[in-house]
Amino acid sequence: MRKEKDGTGTGYLVSAKGGTRGRLAISRATKDLMRKVDAVAFDCDGVLVDARLSYDATIRAVVEEMVKELTGERLRLAKVVPGLLAIIRRTGGFNSDWDSSYALTLFSVVALEKSKERRASFRDPLDALQNLVEEFGSAPRDRGAIAVDNFLMSRFPYMQDRLDKGAREHLGYPGMGSESRLAVYFDEIYFGGALFAKLHGVAARNPRRRGLIELERVMVKRSTLESIAKIVGRGRIVMITGRPYVGTEYSMGKTLMSYFHRGSSMFIGDADIFPELREEYDRFRKPSPEALLRAAQRLSSKTMLYVGDSGEDVMMVQHARQRGHEGFLFAGVYETSPDPDGQVAFFEREGADVIVETVNLVPSALLMARKKEGAAGN
Repeated sequence: MRKEKDGTGTGYLVSAKGGTRGRLAISRATKDLMRKVDAVAFDCDGVLVDARLSYDATIRAVVEEMVKELTGERLRLAKVVPGLLAIIRRTGGFNSDWDSSYALTLFSVVALEKSKERRASFRDPLDALQNLVEEFGSAPRDRGAIAVDNFLMSRFPYMQDRLDKGAREHLGYPGMGSESRLAVYFDEIYFGGALFAKLHGVAARNPRRRGLIELERVMVKRSTLESIAKIVGRGRIVMITGRPYVGTEYSMGKTLMSYFHRGSSMFIGDADIFPELREEYDRFRKPSPEALLRAAQRLSSKTMLYVGDSGEDVMMVQHARQRGHEGFLFAGVYETSPDPDGQVAFFEREGADVIVETVNLVPSALLMARKKEGAAGN
């Protein structure tokens, strides 16, 4: 073991095997509390499941189609979307990929308009889009679509009439299910015709469409969940995700899902499918700490580790602590980040208690915290 020179003033214990930054790092400040972890909660996308070829690809397809319908122009976003999504997700207000699609659509419409102005700073609309997203991402944002609207109102008040009567009306968003052109198109691409019909109870426009959900890769190993269960006890692993349960089980499979305590988990996306859950589930949407507090209460957990990969995950834990509940720790996973170094630096700035390259190192982090410092990392 050696002290990580990260510039934060906190310092991390890093695995000697992992190089300068290490594939696994534990904050010195909270190592003692890590020894007391008695339950572990997980985000899904980017942690348990690699959604880059599914959710992220769906966002790109939706944004390109919506922008074409709104402006008549086709933006080719494949190369820039991963980086743009990373910036947006670090703001903390974008647990919903509908919100992310909405944000990139409106930003793209504005970027196209700005690139055509006579004194435009960026003639290439993709450069203008990059600049706009970076400006938006320079500060924490709590509530996805609302944050986008407030930002655009303050920066481009002269475009509001066009955005209101053009883009927002066309997208029908914020709006749920059949109320929103954006949401319906998103779910048809992601789930595919058959699963879309099963979830929404109506036929897809293209019943034979193969959903991008089929391209997802499960990253967590069964042995990882088995190891965690041995450390904290069976029935003490939960999932808190913006996905619906059916889609999560479809990707993860019944065997892996059996490790997660269903009654203490929260599948917030169920509210986007079942209207009767919307009012109740709204308070659980990240970065609200309510789902985390609910899980800890149901499991009678005194020290819970939450494993996530984005800004809203960090903020959820921070908000729980601000409510006077100190027994929550955060582990940041950077395996699927398009900018691993930037993601690690982000986790360090936010005071992550654990930083791991992959979710499959979480058992090692729990065991490492339980060892005496001089005997660890050899």
